[in-house]
Amino acid sequence: MFTLSLLFVVINNKNPANQRIEFRDLFKFIISKNKGFFNIKYIFYFAILGFFGIILQLIFFFLSLKFTTISLTMIGFQLSIIIIAFYEHGNKSEKLDLFKTLYLLVLIFSIAIIIFVKLEQTGIIISANGFTYIVLFTICLTFFQIGISKDIFSKEEIKLINKNEDYKIPRLLIKISFMFFMGIGLMFPFILFIYLIPLQTDLTFETAQFFVELSNINMIIIRWEIIFLIIFTTIIPYLLIFIAYAKWSPYNLTYRQWNSILTIIEPIGSILFGFIFNVEPFPFLFLVVVLFLLNVSILLRYVHESTNRVNALILIRRAKGTMENLALKLLKYDGVGSVQYLVGTYDIMLNIKANSIRDLYYLVNKKIRGLKEIKDLEILFIDEIKKLSIS
Repeated sequence: MFTLSLLFVVINNKNPANQRIEFRDLFKFIISKNKGFFNIKYIFYFAILGFFGIILQLIFFFLSLKFTTISLTMIGFQLSIIIIAFYEHGNKSEKLDLFKTLYLLVLIFSIAIIIFVKLEQTGIIISANGFTYIVLFTICLTFFQIGISKDIFSKEEIKLINKNEDYKIPRLLIKISFMFFMGIGLMFPFILFIYLIPLQTDLTFETAQFFVELSNINMIIIRWEIIFLIIFTTIIPYLLIFIAYAKWSPYNLTYRQWNSILTIIEPIGSILFGFIFNVEPFPFLFLVVVLFLLNVSILLRYVHESTNRVNALILIRRAKGTMENLALKLLKYDGVGSVQYLVGTYDIMLNIKANSIRDLYYLVNKKIRGLKEIKDLEILFIDEIKKLSIS
């Protein structure tokens, strides 16, 4: 992916119609600070998210599969959604309305049914370690989903994006490559530490097996199952996640909102295919109930997200001599989709999409009105934003 990012920049710069992307600008952000994630440098942000959000998530995912079942492991996705919902409610980025409350209750009920069925099935013994790995997998997945949304563009990057929106693509590829590279780099001292400590755990056994099989790494990698696992269950899914986050349109539901809807598809598909291919037994009646509840939860979540979306236009009068950098300041606020300059009574028009009326007024009154460049503003509520193209 790192090579692809460099190749993309070279191809972009050879086209005279495109604004050049300088390599120094592209790599500068790696050592800059990420204000959305504790103001630490991006290189440390990549390492933390890569190791705790991706590598450990995958380790605990496969351990939970080994010591429990497919359906029990899949409840990690549902638990993650529930935790994120309460996290967003706690930091006031979303509210718990009727539809979202029903959505969470349906998820909790479906989790309870899966646990009940698996505990009642004969011949299936679930260890305490198995449930521990599910919890750890859930925590890592939750951390990844929250952490990925903490990547905030700097003022300099916003300027580059305004000149050439394709700047996001090589930045994205560098972000993914550094995240995986640094995550894997931290994995080796981690498994060495697990291997050397005297405490015997499941991780100790798996680590010992890792070092035993390390000499056969070339033979393992060229197996078609491993190639399929690397490409189709790791690289492509994460690539799609990052591309979606980088290229998401501000005129639709946010990436985070759609992601909370689509995440439910993962347990639906795994439970269903596990049953169809006879990988894991599951009572047919309970299977129908669980799949029905999960599909209902998708519908409830969509209703919650779409009904709570507030679209508005904000017309702004600026103070004299304050136009410079004002657009960049406004674009950094979450919810501001675009900034357009006007001629006439007002100087600037903002396209705003907020999750609720409360969020809209918080953005306007606590953030935008507080800017010294703003003289006056007016809010216009609209039913939907339509994008027009002139041919």
